[in-house]
Amino acid sequence: MQLQELASSSDHDISELLRKSLMVATKLGLSEFRDWIMAELNGYSGKSREMLPDYRVIHGQLQVQNPYHGLQPFLVPQQLHDRVTEINITESVASIHQLITGPEQGHIVSFFTPDQERMLMSLQQSIVPLRPVRVVGANKLLAILNTVRTRILEWALSLESEGILGDGLSFSASEKKTAMQSQNIRIENFQGILGNVQDSSVTQTNTQTITPSDFSSLARYLTTKGLNEDQIRELEIAVQEDPEPRSDKGFGPRVSAWMGKMVTLAASGGWEVGVATAGTLLATALGKFYGLG
Repeated sequence: MQLQELASSSDHDISELLRKSLMVATKLGLSEFRDWIMAELNGYSGKSREMLPDYRVIHGQLQVQNPYHGLQPFLVPQQLHDRVTEINITESVASIHQLITGPEQGHIVSFFTPDQERMLMSLQQSIVPLRPVRVVGANKLLAILNTVRTRILEWALSLESEGILGDGLSFSASEKKTAMQSQNIRIENFQGILGNVQDSSVTQTNTQTITPSDFSSLARYLTTKGLNEDQIRELEIAVQEDPEPRSDKGFGPRVSAWMGKMVTLAASGGWEVGVATAGTLLATALGKFYGLG
């Protein structure tokens, strides 16, 4: 089968390989494979994000952009690190190829959402917090393209093993029937093609009940968000010992350390709030308390 030749050599354009695969999947009536191929060609968006393959979930290196020294490591608790460095690669294979062959071929910088940025910057014990980013080696993106080639090759070989050879890109009625009925070429048999991923969303929180400089109002609000008396008391002590911040991007060292502890607790499941939500919730609430927003 022609697909085997195209898939087995990296010299062949991967978009062309996918388009040929699309023709085969469509003619054989294999709708699940067709959906996967379309997502790889066009990118994973809308409903197709729900079937983002596990090979498209990668981890970058957490760093900050220092205007004088360039990229520098940014250390956070390990449980939080694993969460915030995870990246869902939803771009089309053509876009990924362009990133790999672009001017910065050694690495690609992946930015956080504004809410995630704010949360991570609030954890930095610095007067001027630096912008956090995730740095991804180009080799990890190349691995995605190679995995797509391998999946198509495995699929083409499984078609051949079922006697589905085709005449060019034409298939007989019996071959189409075999493709529809065979359990060996169903998409779930190709490990890693489909995965489950949920977009990390930041829950909007109502902090209107927090009165500036009134810790009791902050405490009541945090209690409604699941924090206990000891955790709130620890924050109160940190607030008393820290200087009052001039910006919600740079709380004092003790308050920042407390926030880091709470975000880590959320990452470990000890606080029933998402990681990105936890950081934003705390930063927004403290900003209200300090009269910064």
